[in-house]
Amino acid sequence: MPYSLINVALVMLLYSASRLFFYLPNLSFFPEASSEHLIEMFLGGMRFDLTTVLYLSSPYLIMSMAPIPVSWRTNRIYAAIQKWLFIIPNIIGLLINAADIAYIPFSGGRTTCSFFSEFGNDSNLFTIFAHSLVEFWYITIFVALLIVALIFLYRPYKPLTSLKRFSVIYRKPLTYYLLLTFVFLPSIYMTVIGMRGGFGAYTRPINMNDALQYSNSPSETALVLNTPFSLMMTIGNRTLVNPNYFPDDELDAIMTPNHPAVTSPLLKSKPNVVIFILESFAAEHVGFYNPNSKPFTPFLDSLLVHSIVFTHAYSNGRKSIDAPPAILASIPKVYEPFVTSSYSIRTISSLAKVLNDEGYHTTFLHGAPNGSMGFSSFTHNAGFASYSGYDEYIEDPQKESDAYDGTWGIWDEPYLLHCQRLFSAMPKPFCSAIFTVSSHHPFAVPKQYENSFPKGATPLNRCIAYTDHALRRFFEAASRQSWYDNTVFVFVADHTNENVDPAYSSDEGLFHIPIAFYIPSCDSLARIDSTTIASQLDIFPSIIGLVGSSKPYFAFGEDLFSAPKRHNYAITYQYPYFQAIAANGYIQFDGTNLTGVYGNIPADQQEDMLRYLKAFIQQYISRILSNSMQ
Repeated sequence: MPYSLINVALVMLLYSASRLFFYLPNLSFFPEASSEHLIEMFLGGMRFDLTTVLYLSSPYLIMSMAPIPVSWRTNRIYAAIQKWLFIIPNIIGLLINAADIAYIPFSGGRTTCSFFSEFGNDSNLFTIFAHSLVEFWYITIFVALLIVALIFLYRPYKPLTSLKRFSVIYRKPLTYYLLLTFVFLPSIYMTVIGMRGGFGAYTRPINMNDALQYSNSPSETALVLNTPFSLMMTIGNRTLVNPNYFPDDELDAIMTPNHPAVTSPLLKSKPNVVIFILESFAAEHVGFYNPNSKPFTPFLDSLLVHSIVFTHAYSNGRKSIDAPPAILASIPKVYEPFVTSSYSIRTISSLAKVLNDEGYHTTFLHGAPNGSMGFSSFTHNAGFASYSGYDEYIEDPQKESDAYDGTWGIWDEPYLLHCQRLFSAMPKPFCSAIFTVSSHHPFAVPKQYENSFPKGATPLNRCIAYTDHALRRFFEAASRQSWYDNTVFVFVADHTNENVDPAYSSDEGLFHIPIAFYIPSCDSLARIDSTTIASQLDIFPSIIGLVGSSKPYFAFGEDLFSAPKRHNYAITYQYPYFQAIAANGYIQFDGTNLTGVYGNIPADQQEDMLRYLKAFIQQYISRILSNSMQ
């Protein structure tokens, strides 16, 4: 066992040497990297190196840790197989990793699996490779040295029979096998944890966007990541190809994500902004949207009476991970979630970046353990000045004890009260997004509320009622604070869940969520908008319409307030269809063909909807491929 740890540490050291060698010839790509920040990126990069080495070395590690006879381990054939199962995969990994030293000036980042679709039809790749070995001779020499070091510094298995304590164990088979099994099982567990990149059911396996935690810009992630990791994480990911539905000069005339500056905002007071991203709060479960149903959201309903409510409102995707990009950066899900795609480290525009320039303090708050769902990495890329999660809650001197729900994070009631205290201490104006956690499987509520909330057709309903109670407690406390009256509160669900009513079970209804703006100082704006089609993508530009922006900005949605939407549609995606939803129906499109028309949509409107949907898809793909999402 110790010898295998030494070998893993050896390869980790070689990856760190490769990272230094990657940095030195490419200094111009990291102009703002101070010595302190370089150390941060190098240390952060070791997390990705460990995952890579464990994946590539997994057969070797199993052979090293398996409870087998000593005679097998010392057998020449077994030892040779074990050695080359370690050396060959790691040589390949180091070779691939070194290739990007020369390739980054052309790619701008680490190579992903999209390389094979981009150049898969080129017949001269071998010639290019051979030429590169000569042209970049210094890289060739460096890789040769890495290979020599790996082969000659590799440590083979050596029995510990020279130590009296271990020689006794070797002579007692039962003790020997029990001890090895005792070591083997936790070793396998720890190896899997290392591959995933962290502990806990709440932690998604480490992905490319996690490199954003250690970098100050998306371009710096190339120094944090390594190429084998980038390739492994993008296996099976769809490679985007520009569909070229329209020529470039026609495309912007149909749909453009470029928005002008907003110099005459609807609100002149530079209000604070609080965005509640409510877990699983489908429109089906909100009483305001269903006045004849059993009430599970009495408090939220009472606020919506005094809010600007959009009755035709839709999520862009069906998962929590799709919501923050859509709501906070107006980035849609196109084929795959942005956060887990190979494009997640692109430079993006966002609500936070625009408001940072307007003097706002921006924060993202999520009661789950820090790093959950990759939100901390995304919000860092999106320019939020701070991220606050479970760790920060624990440090709150006024925190409620035993507030952890045992699964996902802090119960919504104590966490929202914690957020209210944070807002009172924040510089003003501020913009904060709060992602709630309690209305989620396993559909539990705190013990003191076991019999306090009504039950519905689904266990989720009781959790919805609990989160509604948590909102009540938040607003009772917040309404007594000086910042409250000058605040815009936005309510939006991340996605739908547990659909029961057939009216919400259609392909349209599966995306139907509440979207509402509550502005305490402007009750006169309260209205129900039953004509405008709203989506999560529209929230960012709509907030800018309310508070203003001195500069143009980039968003795939539209301002719901400043002017009627030019194309009054919502775009959704769930494999295999894109949908364009209008007030009188929706169409479905598979990327090539119009596959369905539902509702009472005239032929000319169908043509306009399809034309807009194609332009929307093309704008997204062309922009993300060219890294021009800002």
